[in-house]
Amino acid sequence: MALLAAGIMGAISVPAAPAQAAPQSPSSELPCRIEAFGHNVPVVCGRKWVNADWDHDGVRDEVFFVSPPNSYVYRISGSSNGLVRVSNGAAYTMDTYEIRPTGKHRIYAVTAGSTRIYSQLESGGWSAWEKYVP
Repeated sequence: MALLAAGIMGAISVPAAPAQAAPQSPSSELPCRIEAFGHNVPVVCGRKWVNADWDHDGVRDEVFFVSPPNSYVYRISGSSNGLVRVSNGAAYTMDTYEIRPTGKHRIYAVTAGSTRIYSQLESGGWSAWEKYVP
C-alpha cells in the first residue's frame, strides 16, 4: 500500500511502524494528506496517525487520524465508504491501538493538554472518548 503525504510516495510497513507522523506541508495553506483504502484524506501536518492491524496479519485493517480544521478523530477502513468520525473525539495526535484481554478493540490519542484518551469498540460502535487511567 502506498502513502501520499505532502506529495511524497513511500511504502507503509504496518508491523514496523503502527504509528506514523505526517510530514510538514511545504506551504502552510496546504493540508497534508494520506492515501488509505483508495481515499486521499487530509491529516494535520506533523501529527501521528495509526495503522491498526487488528488480526495481526501484517496488513492494516483501519487507519485512525486527526483531520483539520477541528482536530476531530476519524477512521477509515477497506469496508467503509469514506471517513467515519470516531464518536465525539477530538485530539492533538493519535497514539496507538490495542486489543484488550476482553477482545475489544481500543484506540488511543493525546489531547492538546497532553492527556491520553481512548475509545473502545463496543457492540453499538465506538464509545465516547475517556481519559486513560493506567
